[in-house]
Amino acid sequence: MTELHQLDPVTLDFFDTAPLRVQCTLQANCSPERLFETLRGDAVWTEWAGVIQGVEWTSPKPYAKNATRNVSLTGGMMVKELFFHWEENERIAFYVTESTIPGLSKFAEDYRVERVGPNETRLTWTVAIENQGFMRYLNAITAPLMKLVFQSWLRKYKKILEAPATHPAS
Repeated sequence: MTELHQLDPVTLDFFDTAPLRVQCTLQANCSPERLFETLRGDAVWTEWAGVIQGVEWTSPKPYAKNATRNVSLTGGMMVKELFFHWEENERIAFYVTESTIPGLSKFAEDYRVERVGPNETRLTWTVAIENQGFMRYLNAITAPLMKLVFQSWLRKYKKILEAPATHPAS
């Protein structure tokens, strides 16, 4: 495995100011509680987010602000994440504290959950990145490609959310 390197911490305003920002939405026939149950899980991430190979929470339950986890990615890469914002059934955000992915200086994700009907929920997912070196010049090309990939992942996630609840949070 490649050596881990430190990334810079972020605050919520990074989701508005990041040089590379991709936002996707999903509307599913499920409750916010159901959606949040899957976000607190581990195995379900590997079913919808194509690059994730495994998730290991390194904080005790119940998860809340300052929870941490390690995420194994395709190609033997890894990231360590810190959840710096947590509003149960409404919003979570994390940033990567350490990564084996070269060229990153900041990486964060924001998940906003909103009830839009009796059994209907909207998820707004924002990925915010600040690259180093040559990669920062490719943001204009990278962003639309990432959006296409992420939207396809969210289609898988929607099927999981609308299926009978078989994915416990643990």
